[in-house]
Amino acid sequence: MQVFKVFCKVLSKHKSSILIYIVIYLMISLIMSRSIQQTGELKFTKVSLKIAVENQDQGEVGKGLVAFLEKNNKIKEVPADQEAIKDAMYYQEIDYVLVVPGNFTEQFLLGKTEGILEGTAVPGSSTASLIENEIQQYLNTVNMYLKAGIDADRAVTLSSEDMEQQAAVEFLEESDAQSLPAGFYFFQYIPYVFLVIMILGLGMVMNTFRDKELAARNKCSAMSFFQQNLQFILGCILFTLGVFLFFMITAFCLYSDYMFSVKGLLSAVNALAFSVCAASVAWFCVQFVRSAPELSMMSNVISLSFSFLGGVFVPMDLMSDGVKQASKFIPSYWYMIANQEIQKVESLAETGGIYQSFLIVLLFALAFFSVGLLVNRMKLRTA
Repeated sequence: MQVFKVFCKVLSKHKSSILIYIVIYLMISLIMSRSIQQTGELKFTKVSLKIAVENQDQGEVGKGLVAFLEKNNKIKEVPADQEAIKDAMYYQEIDYVLVVPGNFTEQFLLGKTEGILEGTAVPGSSTASLIENEIQQYLNTVNMYLKAGIDADRAVTLSSEDMEQQAAVEFLEESDAQSLPAGFYFFQYIPYVFLVIMILGLGMVMNTFRDKELAARNKCSAMSFFQQNLQFILGCILFTLGVFLFFMITAFCLYSDYMFSVKGLLSAVNALAFSVCAASVAWFCVQFVRSAPELSMMSNVISLSFSFLGGVFVPMDLMSDGVKQASKFIPSYWYMIANQEIQKVESLAETGGIYQSFLIVLLFALAFFSVGLLVNRMKLRTA
């Protein structure tokens, strides 16, 4: 088993770089699974803004307006001068500055509603529109009660009660927006890390065995060419299975409930299919490099390209139709399709379309291996 021992020794020399990517992946998957789950809940919350208010008015409407804004926003003191206001807005310490003049209530009761408030905001800011809309809604409600013959105190009270009423918010596409299990996000980024690890790990070993002097000595050895390749293939299979099992054991430790379900089983099969494809991609890539730096660069280029175009890092919903059509020629796209479809099944009887994605990923593996084998044969003929 001399070839197999050399295979393991070469892998051991590059274990640090492989471990770095494993640690980075685990950190990304854990952080994303928790952050996305927290932000992906189906609930509507009203935006709270930071408003600096200077109320110079002692009338009922001015006081009522400030009290209304205090209920849902954070009220702060107005900075001392214009420069301080600009600095506070630049550093996002305040979103809006509102000055209620001393004659505001008097002017409002006389029917003047335009230009009696002084507001300052960052030009083009969406927060300015939100605040001004709230103020306008409140003043319109107060004005409605005043026109109905109700006195100012009672109009302010009724308007505050009306503005406290909240409409029920319902999501039109609840099934598509539902929160996904944390295990889903663990498998979400597996294409990236599998490609990097396979290209770096297997690629380094393959590149070492492709060295001219080493290849020449191997041809002169007593071990047959068949035995050499058999041991080498065995090393590739064990490395691929080892990487796959490591991540599956990690998934079982972190998300045991998910893994002991139909979804977990299908996700593991999906990852296994892609691990085979990633190994084939590594075989393909090594045909075009000569040194370790070139291989490291190619591993990053291939893994990032496949991840961005395949929907790993960028949701497919954000991609244009043209990009989606091009992504179908990338194995990570079909992995992601299967990963999303897996979340919709409850039993193995509902998995018909998912098996098709598994098969397509394996066909990509066969294609990369075949092209890599063809390139290798052409090089041998021209050597």
